[in-house]
Amino acid sequence: MTAIVFDLDGTVLHFDRPYRDILADAIADVRGDATDTWIETYDEAFFEAFFACDPDPVRQAFDRIDDCADPESYRETLLETEIDAMSPPENAHTDLERLAGAFDLGVLTNGVPEWQLAKLRAYDLEQYFDATAVSYEVGAHKPATEPYRELESRLPAEEYVMVGDSDDDVDGATQAGWDAYRYEGDGFGDLPEALDGVDSDRQ
Repeated sequence: MTAIVFDLDGTVLHFDRPYRDILADAIADVRGDATDTWIETYDEAFFEAFFACDPDPVRQAFDRIDDCADPESYRETLLETEIDAMSPPENAHTDLERLAGAFDLGVLTNGVPEWQLAKLRAYDLEQYFDATAVSYEVGAHKPATEPYRELESRLPAEEYVMVGDSDDDVDGATQAGWDAYRYEGDGFGDLPEALDGVDSDRQ
């Protein structure tokens, strides 16, 4: 039996503009404008907290901005703006439903569980996946092997194929002993052909 495991950001869901613009839009929605100082302070604080797996890196980042009076409002607005700026590939529901009929499917994503699962649910995509693992749950991000091992514990299979758009996805999968399929942003319609040699316990 083989499990097909998808990355989330950039694979199952695509951004419609650069993330800096999404952040700027969210800040502007709350305070009326988005200064470079706010954006740069946020980015620095967020990535420091994120890579350390500190709790709630988004709130921590907004809390580090000197004149940010209500970090929670910015946090909530950023999540809403991020979700609105994303969409699944064309025919994703049809393609994932077909794949779910032939393979066990999983999601393996870097991020905070609450945040990442909210994106899946917003687009009614959670239904297609048998298991989800988020890097914050194990305190390590892809390409570290810990997230891959966590997904294995939740979705036992003989073999795993990682479908992702980044070097971290592919390199992490290789280090974990998985096969990897580099996603180029062209939807999932070609995956059955690409996985032609992969065993399925549902076919």
